Amino acid sequence: MKKIKVIQWFTGEIARHQIRLLAQSPTMELVGAFVFHEEKAGLDAGELAGIESLGVITTSDREEMLALDADVVLYNPPLERYDDIIPILASGKNVISIMAGWNPKKNRHYPEILEACKKGNSSLFGTGLNPGLSYELALLASSCCSEVDSVYIKTCEQQSSLSEVFLQHFGFGKSEEELRSTADTTYAIFHNLMDITDLIAEKIGLPHDGRCFDIDFEPATMDYVDKVTVKKGTMAGLLIKASTTNGSEPVATIEVRFLLGDEYVSESFLAERPKQGWIEVDVRGVPGSRICHEVYMEEDIIGTWSTGTRAVYAIPGVVAAKAGLLSPLDLPMPHKLASNA
Repeated sequence: MKKIKVIQWFTGEIARHQIRLLAQSPTMELVGAFVFHEEKAGLDAGELAGIESLGVITTSDREEMLALDADVVLYNPPLERYDDIIPILASGKNVISIMAGWNPKKNRHYPEILEACKKGNSSLFGTGLNPGLSYELALLASSCCSEVDSVYIKTCEQQSSLSEVFLQHFGFGKSEEELRSTADTTYAIFHNLMDITDLIAEKIGLPHDGRCFDIDFEPATMDYVDKVTVKKGTMAGLLIKASTTNGSEPVATIEVRFLLGDEYVSESFLAERPKQGWIEVDVRGVPGSRICHEVYMEEDIIGTWSTGTRAVYAIPGVVAAKAGLLSPLDLPMPHKLASNA
C-alpha cells in the first residue's frame, strides 16, 4: 500500500505530538518538517519530538518544503497565515490546519485560496477542539431537533492546560487598562470564531445578517505565582464571546473562558461556565438538545495533544476528498486509525 506523504509545518508542542503519531503509523510517512525558529533547523524531526531518529531533517527554507513531493501538510501556525497556506495549496499539497481554513469566505484572501486549490488540485481543512470539535458537536446536537432557534457553545479551560507563552500573550497579570488599550490586536486571533458561528447558522439553516465579538476580563482574587506572576486585581480570567446574529439577537454563539483556577476568580465568573465537562453545546429548539464533552488525562498537555490527534486522524479523509475548501460534512467522521494500534 502506498503511504500518505506528510509534511509537518511548524514544530511546537502540538506538532511534536503529531510527529510521534505519524511515526507509529504504517500508512503515513513524514517526509518534511518546516521550523520557524532557526535554532531548530538541521535537527532530526524525531529528535525534536523526543523519539528515535526518523531521517527527516528540519528546515526553515519554505521553497525547499514547497518543492517536496507530499500529499498533505499539517499546518500549525500561531495565527491564521494564508500567505503561507496559499503557496502550499498551489504546489499541489492538501492542507490541514488547526488555526485556519474553517470558513474563510469573509477573509480577503478567499478568492486566492480557491484559485490555489484549483491550481494545485488540493483542499484546505480546518480542525481542532474549539473551533473544530465544538462545531461538529453543534451539528450533532441539532440533528435531534425538528426546529432550531439558536445554538450556544461554551468552553472553559484552566491554566493547567495552558502554556506560559499563552498566559503571557493573552495578558494574564495585566491591568484591565493595559488590556483594553491593546485588545483589538491581542485578541484578533479569536475573530475566526465568528467564521464558525456563521458556518453553524448556514449549515443548520438559521437566518442571520450580522456578527458581533466581545471580550471581558476577570480580576484575580489573590496573587498567583507559577507559570507567570499575577497580582491580585490583575487579569486572572478571560472571557471571549463571538456570535452570528439575526437582527440584534444571537442565533449562534461560541463562548471561550480561560482562567488560572477556580480559587483565583469570582463565583460569578464560574457560574456561567459549562455545567459539565469542557465543552457544552446547547441547542434551543423543538426539542432542546444539549451535549457536554470533556477530554481528560493527568498531563497538562491535554488540549494540545487532542488538537493534534484530530488533525492526524483527518489526513486520510482530506487526501481522498475533492479539491477546495472542506468542512466536516465533506469528510468521513475522523476516528482512531485501527492501523495505528
